[in-house]
Amino acid sequence: MTALLAVVLCLAGPGPVGGVEALRPPATQMDSLLAAAQRAARAWRGHDFAALVGEGAPVVVSLPGVAATAPLRSAQAAELLRAFAEGTREIEVEVTLARAVDRDRAYVEVQRAFTPRGSRVPTHQTVYLGLRREGAGFRVSEVRVVP
Repeated sequence: MTALLAVVLCLAGPGPVGGVEALRPPATQMDSLLAAAQRAARAWRGHDFAALVGEGAPVVVSLPGVAATAPLRSAQAAELLRAFAEGTREIEVEVTLARAVDRDRAYVEVQRAFTPRGSRVPTHQTVYLGLRREGAGFRVSEVRVVP
């Protein structure tokens, strides 16, 4: 175990500039983004759109065949998404990409497989989520669904 630690420290480089300490902040930020992406996917899977969009901050929603909304109150955005997904059964909702754009913004790509009411044929959509940093975490600021 000690030999493995010595190899890791040698590869990391000397001191905090090139060493393990320098790697810690980006890893923490990425964990936060990945955790936010997974929470969003779970919320969509459970059709818990209030949890998806959170509270308070405005959210832009863009659905297939409809122009993007102006920023909506979070409760309005959650209701619009609920109405959109009503009558569907989620088969799979999987995060395929989570990427930081800059320090305060990120986006997440989620692949959604579902069956519409009265059908057994799976339908696929991509859900893009725009996230903004809020405190130590992220909140959804945009939801864009494409066929």
